[in-house]
Formats: sequence, structure tokens, C-alpha cells
Amino acid sequence: MNDTIQDTEPRAWVGCLGCYNSGLLNGAWVNGVEAGDISKAVKVKTGAPAIYGENCPVCVKCGSDEFWVFDHEGFNGLISGECSPAEAQEKAELLASVEEGEREAFTAWLALGMGEDLEAMREAYIGEFSTYTELADYFLESGALEIPDNIRPYFDYEAYGRDLSFDLMEQGSHYFWNN
Repeated sequence: MNDTIQDTEPRAWVGCLGCYNSGLLNGAWVNGVEAGDISKAVKVKTGAPAIYGENCPVCVKCGSDEFWVFDHEGFNGLISGECSPAEAQEKAELLASVEEGEREAFTAWLALGMGEDLEAMREAYIGEFSTYTELADYFLESGALEIPDNIRPYFDYEAYGRDLSFDLMEQGSHYFWNN
């Protein structure tokens, strides 16, 4: 394992598909943002011109020009199975664009099946709350709910928070507007 890659960073095992189909494992774990650079994982040489008119990398062991991500970790649900190295790199770059304080919320957003639109997540995100009382208190403090001071001691914050949750999306302790 490469000690410079942290456990939270996306990693991909990129290998030669030709070798794999021949019963061999020829590849390596790479940082997700480098998954598209095949030479980081597989020994390659420049082969004959590819279909698109450019030289393409080919495996030095079997001569194949097909490479694949056979395993991955740290992609927070953006990849569910095998994929191309380019797709793995694209998803890793998306995760790298998420600010440190937003990663947990973005993972919750993905778990809700809301897609990869980071801006939509930012617009829909309300916050992280451990109880319905905290959720209701947030609405009160933000001005979305106005209760006179003399009535506040009698107000059922937990029931109000629970009622609010029916109109919101919840994943763990993260809440989003249900658009």
C-alpha cells in the first residue's frame, strides 16, 4: 500500500484487461485522480496508431490496449462496480472538488440517490442535526419559525421537528430540502 494515499482518498486498481482475460493480474492501486494515466498502474509502451489516429498505450506483457478498473475504494458510492480508468478519474476529481466540510453531507446526498450535482446538494442542504428538537430549534433560530418568547416554553419542539422531517430528505443526521 502506498503510504502517501490516505484511506479517505479514492483509490482504484487499474489493470490490463487482456492479461485479466488470460488469467493474469497485471496492474496496481493508484490514486483515483491518476486512474486515467494507465502508465501509473501497468507497464505500457506506445503501440500502433489507435482508431482515433493517435498512438495508444499497450501492455508490454500481452499487447492489449484495453485497461479497466477492477476494484476501488473511497469513492463514496459514486462507483458501484468495475469501470473505465477515465470514469474513475472523473469521479475522483469530482470528490476532490468537494470541500472538506461538505464531504459527509455529499456522501449522504449520494446515498439518497440524488445524483452528482454538487451545487444542487449545496442548495438543498439544511444541516446536520442529531434530534428533531435540534432541527426545530434551527428553524426557530434562523427565523423560519416565529414563536413569541412567552409561548416558547410550551412549544413541542420535538413534534414540530418530526413534522418538518416529512417535508425534508434525511440521511443519517443530514437534512436536505425535498425539491
